[in-house]
Amino acid sequence: MLSTPDAQTMTATAAAPAPLAPSSAPRADSGVPAEAGFATRLRSRVFNVLFLGYTFIFVLAVYPLLLAKTRRPLARAMQIWAKGVIALMRGVAGIRVEVRGREHLPKSGAYILASKHQSEADGIIMLALVGDLAFVAMKEVAKYPLVGPVLKKLEMVLVDTDGGARERTTLAQGGRRATEDGRAILIYPEGTLMKVGERGRYRAGVYHLAAELGVPVIPVATDIGRCWDRRQPIKRPGTGAVAFLPALDAGADKREFMAQLEETIETESARLAAGRVF
Repeated sequence: MLSTPDAQTMTATAAAPAPLAPSSAPRADSGVPAEAGFATRLRSRVFNVLFLGYTFIFVLAVYPLLLAKTRRPLARAMQIWAKGVIALMRGVAGIRVEVRGREHLPKSGAYILASKHQSEADGIIMLALVGDLAFVAMKEVAKYPLVGPVLKKLEMVLVDTDGGARERTTLAQGGRRATEDGRAILIYPEGTLMKVGERGRYRAGVYHLAAELGVPVIPVATDIGRCWDRRQPIKRPGTGAVAFLPALDAGADKREFMAQLEETIETESARLAAGRVF
């Protein structure tokens, strides 16, 4: 779906990626081939055409909902779109999505999803699972042709991406509006798409947002990038997992919180990538 600054969205450039153990070679039970053969390339091309066409037609179809008094009709429609994309992933590209740890999601009230970001599919999957989701995104996305008005109507958390006090202010303002509506907020702490097995610098915007709003942070690990790697055109058949992990609270020690968040997400993402039991 989107990329954002602290959430290819908390911005800016992440630090040079450092390798994780284990390696990002395909796990034995994933069904992901090391080399993309003819059938995989063909399925990928068909999927890409259908995905783009379906998205374009759907966005045009929901444009009248921009006139609705609230964002909710559009949010419900976009969740239907996201579920449709997941059906295409399974039926055409052969990508299955396994969801773990749903019990860690709060039953009510606002919270922050702090997620590993490996794929364009990440936001789509979250939208399908959570629904009325407030994505953290750079404010420039609201100016994108066609899709910009839709994203703006969905009341995303739009932020300045200068990395300074203004970014924290706009993040807090947008987050406060989402929290008042009881919405979940999705943020990518590394601020950019990462290759499976690599990590970037975790930006502290997620800490400041959680501390400001007083809401729990749900770490999210994933290895979906094994099948849909960042913005790559080749989609490899197999199973990717999304794991919701136990909530963290932003205490007084920012450094301790950020270290715990990073270790939690990276350790579980590595376990998923290695095929170990969750």
